[in-house]
Amino acid sequence: MRLYEYVLRRIILMVFVLVGVSLIVFYLGRGLLPPESALAPYITPRMDDATKLQLARSLGVATSSCPSWSALAAHESVCLVPVWGQYLSWVGNVLAGNWGYSLLPGVAGTQTTWDVFWLRFPYTAELAVAGTILTALVAIPLGIISATRNNRLPDHVSRFISLGGYSVPAFWFGLLLQLLFVLYLRVGGNALLPSNGVLDTSCALCMSSPGQVTGYTGAPILDALLSLNPVYFWDSLVALFLPTLTLAITSIGALTRILRSSMMEVLRQDYILLARSKGLKERVVIYRHALKNAVLPSITITGLLFALLLGGVVIVEVVFSWPGVGAASVVASTVLDVNFLELYVLVTAFIIVVTNLLVDIVYAKLDPRIRY
Repeated sequence: MRLYEYVLRRIILMVFVLVGVSLIVFYLGRGLLPPESALAPYITPRMDDATKLQLARSLGVATSSCPSWSALAAHESVCLVPVWGQYLSWVGNVLAGNWGYSLLPGVAGTQTTWDVFWLRFPYTAELAVAGTILTALVAIPLGIISATRNNRLPDHVSRFISLGGYSVPAFWFGLLLQLLFVLYLRVGGNALLPSNGVLDTSCALCMSSPGQVTGYTGAPILDALLSLNPVYFWDSLVALFLPTLTLAITSIGALTRILRSSMMEVLRQDYILLARSKGLKERVVIYRHALKNAVLPSITITGLLFALLLGGVVIVEVVFSWPGVGAASVVASTVLDVNFLELYVLVTAFIIVVTNLLVDIVYAKLDPRIRY
């Protein structure tokens, strides 16, 4: 099978996967909850019962034969549209780009769920990209050192760092970093690093008067680069450091262990022995011959890690008050913002399936032996 045929089949399969996820999400969000939860973002105290009933009908929740709002509130069977009917109505609105209104505090009933979500998504994307890059930069050297110095002191140190970080809860490690860099390491009465938010000018390493940037993407660091504002870029980078470090330390364990195991297996292959017998430098053997083949399984882990982080690093965003979609999803669950949670889960599922497809394509490009 040619690669483009495989990609086409995966795209078709991806559509069915997303439909299945949407069915599950809709049933959990609408089928198991009373109909009022779907109507909550639209109802205001000034609405009379007739207006509420008309609204319920327009949203596909109440039937046209429902006699009154009180009958719908009593969940009479003659008033409720079956769950499958509500799903079809919801799918029609989604395909038209209508995700309804959000119930998040501060924007309840005034902003669409789509606008609220994509206003926060760039912050999560920035944090996910930074966390994935730092994880790879730390985990790949650790995995190589651990494999090439097997059962020696560097291997033991690498295991301690990777497994220790993997075992540490993200919220606990984030709080430790805040205690260390905010409360204990202080310069001139100011914290060394900011403890929360995406921009701070009061920490010791921050610069005052960062100015403004044009919101090209919504991601502070990228917007600072595009706006040619180095001061704003530096303050945004400093604010990003602690949550990124938390993500990296708590994520490097899996990538390090996978690369170590794969590297040790490759180093036992005959072509590695042949390369060494030719008198090649050990650095050439490790990085040009062994690593190229050993890194393939790590690509899958890195891709999945990035997809999960991009879907919303919930705990880290809550600990560091990062205004991304992960923290917003926690608030949405407390106020039963069904619209936001549906969009959040479906976007996360889409990111994961697309990332899996991209990883398979990269696999085929890096290793010509792979055939689909």
